[in-house]
Amino acid sequence: MEIIITKGKNRSTLSCKRKDGSITSQNLGPDFPNHDIAHYIVEKKFKLENGFYGKIKSGKTIVELSDKEIIKTFGAETWLSEIMARNLQAIGAGAVNIKEYIELIIWEAKNMNGIKVPEMLLSDIKNMKQDFDKLCKDWNSMSENEQLRLNF
Repeated sequence: MEIIITKGKNRSTLSCKRKDGSITSQNLGPDFPNHDIAHYIVEKKFKLENGFYGKIKSGKTIVELSDKEIIKTFGAETWLSEIMARNLQAIGAGAVNIKEYIELIIWEAKNMNGIKVPEMLLSDIKNMKQDFDKLCKDWNSMSENEQLRLNF
């Protein structure tokens, strides 16, 4: 699946083109798409097929993945993806130390039923932060109507 984030003047758009050619697209609003970038990085690194992009790949739309009632029906791996993406964002923002990431994921997962945390090495987290920082830097240097293209 191809993930395309298009930079607009005051808004950005997330589009996902599946292998079958179908597309789902949604306006992200004025916010920087760091959460969507974080999801891409953690889901790809840990092969989370039931995370945000995995759900899109399997046919869900971005709009459906924004609906709280639909989100409630998703399983543990979807929630793990959310926890991991949110905490990667926190590292990128400087709110969390890289060394604390693994502890935070384990702590949050303990409070939710059925979440199995994959084995994570400190080197994994450092590499994810490097990738996150690079993609965020690329995004910041882009001009209006340019696209960030990622393969999932």
